[in-house]
Amino acid sequence: MKLTIKNLSSLISVITLQLFLMLSAQAAVLATSQLVTPLIPGSQKSLSIDLLSIDPKQPVWVIYQMVGVSADAKPEGEMVLDSSFEMIPLSMGDSVVVFKPKNMEIVKATKGLGDQLTANVGERKPEELKAMFGADMYAAYEAISRNEGTYLTGTIVKEYQTDGKRDVRLMTSFNRVKGIQPVMLNVIVGQGEIPARYKQFGKKSLSPEKIITALISFAIAGVWLMRRRKQ
Repeated sequence: MKLTIKNLSSLISVITLQLFLMLSAQAAVLATSQLVTPLIPGSQKSLSIDLLSIDPKQPVWVIYQMVGVSADAKPEGEMVLDSSFEMIPLSMGDSVVVFKPKNMEIVKATKGLGDQLTANVGERKPEELKAMFGADMYAAYEAISRNEGTYLTGTIVKEYQTDGKRDVRLMTSFNRVKGIQPVMLNVIVGQGEIPARYKQFGKKSLSPEKIITALISFAIAGVWLMRRRKQ
């Protein structure tokens, strides 16, 4: 694939949209938003989702879907989010979303995945890649490109009361990350009955084919950010 500055941004948007379109379409969804490679230098690190004219009598449910990568065959650590509605007090247990390997599906990297990732990034010096991805993401990238390392997928579902407000804003950001690097966070917000498929905590949340797409989008995003900084 030949990448240009002109089409990279739109290509990333198309990939992320395709990745979760089928999941979102099957639910009573009010809004969706994604973060791609949120912790590499220059990436967007937080989400703000405006929900207008919601039913104040019903709770709002939020589905957090995470894709992460690790350089380790048996990853440890966690990815912690702060997520709450603006001007609505929540307990710490409600406002903190924690992804840990024990509650996620862990898959070892394969030759095909490593080859695709390397092909999209291209031949680059380690120093250049470390500057592009940051040290922790570079370690995970390097392991996967050697057909080692792992990727992880998980889903957490939460319900929130909106204190009778019809217009609310959901704000989500990364609090801390250890041992696992987030590649993509997808947030789906809705009301009414939560579809049964979303209640399976952490297991089989995304297919391997969609994970590969997410990892390729991570590589494309990194190349785009690096070239943009050089302009």
